Amino acid sequence: MTEKMLDEAENTNLQFLMDKALNETDLDKKEVLMAICAYAIGKKQKELLKNRAFVI
Repeated sequence: MTEKMLDEAENTNLQFLMDKALNETDLDKKEVLMAICAYAIGKKQKELLKNRAFVI
């Protein structure tokens, strides 16, 4: 179940996730959404950095 949730987070629009997190009023839910955002951003960054054509 956790793998499915993480896969969905990776495939969700990052702007949507961030907007949802920033507009959440429940602090516990906000923390979870921010953690999901951080996870999804981290995964996308790792994929980008693996690309040999990517230059910093």
